[in-house]
Amino acid sequence: MKKRLLSLCPIADQAAKARIAEYFDITELEKCTEEELFGRAGSFEALIVPYSSAMLVSERVIDKSPDLEIIASSYGGTRQNIADIYAIRKGIKVLHTGASRERPMAEYTLALVLSSFLRINNYYHDMCAGEWPRFKYPRSRILKDRKVAVVGYGRIGKAIVDLFKNFTPDISVVSRHLTPEEAAADKVKTITLDEAFAKSEVIILAGGNTPANRHLVGAKQFALMGKDALFVNIARGAMVDEAAMAAAAAERPIFLALDVFETEPLPADSPLRNRENVLITPHRANNSIEFEERWKCLAADLVQLAQGGLPDSVLTEERAKTMSES
Repeated sequence: MKKRLLSLCPIADQAAKARIAEYFDITELEKCTEEELFGRAGSFEALIVPYSSAMLVSERVIDKSPDLEIIASSYGGTRQNIADIYAIRKGIKVLHTGASRERPMAEYTLALVLSSFLRINNYYHDMCAGEWPRFKYPRSRILKDRKVAVVGYGRIGKAIVDLFKNFTPDISVVSRHLTPEEAAADKVKTITLDEAFAKSEVIILAGGNTPANRHLVGAKQFALMGKDALFVNIARGAMVDEAAMAAAAAERPIFLALDVFETEPLPADSPLRNRENVLITPHRANNSIEFEERWKCLAADLVQLAQGGLPDSVLTEERAKTMSES
């Protein structure tokens, strides 16, 4: 007998939907609130949960759903609207589509680095303003053989490291969770956060936003950066002391490339705007069309679970705690 699956959003990929339907009886909703889901509790064994800013799969929904076995996030994370740790402790399989985010976010990170190094964003704005800035800036740089440090070595961090290995062999990782054996197996060297800022030409923040990581990067780290070093943030704004970062960019010869901010949308009067050494984008690192591969990832993982397997995307409590809360 097929398990009952309730999707709290339409399943956009029809091929993925057909694959899921081989093992699950699917009910799709256009949208759903926590209260509406609570009213349906007990009528499903599996859930597909879309992105929402409000809690959907709360503890009370879980408690009222004795048959619930699987909660699948369709948007990559789980902390935003799923009581994930509570569910895991209840024996429910919680999975996410993080695999679909790896390459898009890695390539976006590469684009930020190359644009900053080559000053493409500066040339563009000057040209739009009617200038011909051919000799306005010092000579630019390429990424080849530069010292790079990646802070955070989850799915995204690892994808960034793998991509950047095509440009430089000098890549280090900052991670609280990577064991020496795992580092050796992946052929990466580990360093401390302060070492990353003091010794690297490119520092990329790619870790999870958790209470322990709030303002992980602050005035101390920015003071350690060398001349013309570049700090890139594609993780979360709350992980950086934004005021200290803006002050450093105004006072020191460093570069920033930022896709995320403490306050979003970025205030119109932010000191991070309109600076030659700061490249800013509006939280769009995961906006490529390839992100829609998430439905294929989700279908494959649901089928594997239905067949008695355990996909890599199924979270443990430890892994869930390292993921961004928003």
